[in-house]
Amino acid sequence: MASGLHVVHAGVGPRILLIHGSATDRGTWVIQLSSPLREHFTLIAYDRRADALTIEAHADDAAELLAAEPGPAIVIGSSFGAVVALEVVRRHAVLVAGAVFIEPPIAASDTAEAVPAAFLDAFDRRAARDGGPAAAKLFLRTVLGDAELERMPRMFQTRAMQKFAEIRADSVALGAYRPRYAELAGIRTPVLLLGGGRSSPVFRPTLDALHGALGNARLEIIASAGHMLHAEAPRRFHDLVAAFARQALGELAPP
Repeated sequence: MASGLHVVHAGVGPRILLIHGSATDRGTWVIQLSSPLREHFTLIAYDRRADALTIEAHADDAAELLAAEPGPAIVIGSSFGAVVALEVVRRHAVLVAGAVFIEPPIAASDTAEAVPAAFLDAFDRRAARDGGPAAAKLFLRTVLGDAELERMPRMFQTRAMQKFAEIRADSVALGAYRPRYAELAGIRTPVLLLGGGRSSPVFRPTLDALHGALGNARLEIIASAGHMLHAEAPRRFHDLVAAFARQALGELAPP
């Protein structure tokens, strides 16, 4: 249940819920939690539950956090967290004024695999042969690419590699999830789709598919950033989020 989650708050004003991706935790939002966003919004970051085995379970946890306080909120998800945010919008739209999806790693169609079985096999073989952290590094290299991985500070690489069990659980949950694109046109919640110009090209078809399928979506590419764009281009990210949140929240958001 969401009541057992480790949650941190920063700032004052309408709420923005931050949902982290795989191989990380609430610490991925440290720049945002100390940024100018906190002057106008209450930022809420939390560690996703390790024993939540489906996207839907993660979405229900997020919705419980949102329902704990009155008023609509903005939901922002990075990578796997963006898939959770998508499901929050689908299942709990009444709680959400707007959502930001940063490169969700779902397939661009309902028939394609988000996580090929061959990847999980390779992950498990690497874990059995070289240990869990080595398997986690394989995941990071697959998602980020060699250049982006080498740019990641060693401290963050080491922390991410310790989350091999969570990475595998997320991969299984993602493999079982289907976006159900035909349903997305009925979602009228405003959505900002964000991509990085330096990201792996595998993310762009999904962003384009979501842009075409969602009923009220806008797509922005931050040319200078990769997959972790909220950390790599924080000023541009903050500007986009602040403008989007003010528009989505309307009179609730301060100027």
